[in-house]
Amino acid sequence: MYFTPLLPVNLDGTIDAELMEMAEALCLKSASLGSFYPPQVLDGIRSLLRTVNSYYSNKIESEGTHPFDIERASRQIFSEDRKQQQLQKLSLVHIGVQEWIEGKVEEGDSVTPFTRDFICDVHRTFYAHPDMEPFLDIKTKREGDETIRMVPGEFRDRTVYVGDHAAPEHTAIPTLFNLYERTYRIPPHTTQAKKVIYAIASHHRLTWIHPFLDGNGRTSRLVLDGIFAGIALKGYGLWNISRGLARRSDEYKAYLALADHPRQGDRDGRGALSLKGFKSYIIFMLEVAIDQIAYMGEVLQLNTLSQRIENYVKFSRQGMYQTEPLPKYSEYLLKELLIVGEMARGDVAKVIHASDRTASTLIKKLLEMHFLESDTPKGAIRLKFNAHFASEIFPGLISG
Repeated sequence: MYFTPLLPVNLDGTIDAELMEMAEALCLKSASLGSFYPPQVLDGIRSLLRTVNSYYSNKIESEGTHPFDIERASRQIFSEDRKQQQLQKLSLVHIGVQEWIEGKVEEGDSVTPFTRDFICDVHRTFYAHPDMEPFLDIKTKREGDETIRMVPGEFRDRTVYVGDHAAPEHTAIPTLFNLYERTYRIPPHTTQAKKVIYAIASHHRLTWIHPFLDGNGRTSRLVLDGIFAGIALKGYGLWNISRGLARRSDEYKAYLALADHPRQGDRDGRGALSLKGFKSYIIFMLEVAIDQIAYMGEVLQLNTLSQRIENYVKFSRQGMYQTEPLPKYSEYLLKELLIVGEMARGDVAKVIHASDRTASTLIKKLLEMHFLESDTPKGAIRLKFNAHFASEIFPGLISG
């Protein structure tokens, strides 16, 4: 069976108007995110959201590790519990693969996320990492609890089941990828909104092919991240779709399954699979994306974010958090960096209206506490959104 229809098109070949309107709204709203912040602040938020993306994408697979624990792992502080330690390492690998994807996409026309080579490379880069060794042995439920060794980046060599869905025969995967590559290699002059439709449509079709023995969910969402980056969807990275999908995980899986259904009669399109189910899935994905953009647009409002930073410092100094209190003058420096992006260390004294010695002490302490970062021991400083700081100044960003 082929995964037609390839796109959610009407009988005249046009994409449904409702979907196009939603995709256009998504693009406009995404492009407006964070437009008033300096690039250093936006880079810091993107770095934070890679951790958030890892947390939520893995949470969909019931293997999420809280960003607090991911942050500890990034400092080589691991849980004594073996399973928890494995999940910490899994999250770090996920973040590394996302950074690798972003770097590959930045290479330009030589790399496209809509190819089997790219998709296999994502899976291989993820699962060939030494820390993923514990996740390579897969137990089957329909073959007498047989344990199978997964080969990173290699297509599966047997039939697998995803819930009630029997994935296509493994022998058909190369042919299906021929169709996938021809369909989703987006024409260069296509509108941004239509590119978003292509991206979301391809996400389901990739999960339907289910090319690997395991890891298809994480891989397909990382590939979707790569596609959004590849189509230069402005604002992506200041929001990510996995947070929304994890918060509506049961619906996400249900809509994927709905789009798996065979065509339901003559009024359900002309392909092998249900057009109605496909459209319902795409509407759901667009709704989730738009909701995430709206959320980030709200928490990134400059005046309210600045006030939340001030409140955070005040509550910290009052001992309201189970963390070390922030030093005096912290609110002045953190709020100023939110506006200017980065600052020479010699300018801090003027900002906090204190002596150079006091400024140096403040900088040193905030670097140690991971509220600031710098590329060199004497270089300019900028905000660092550590997990606890982020959980308070971006309310609701990290849940569960």
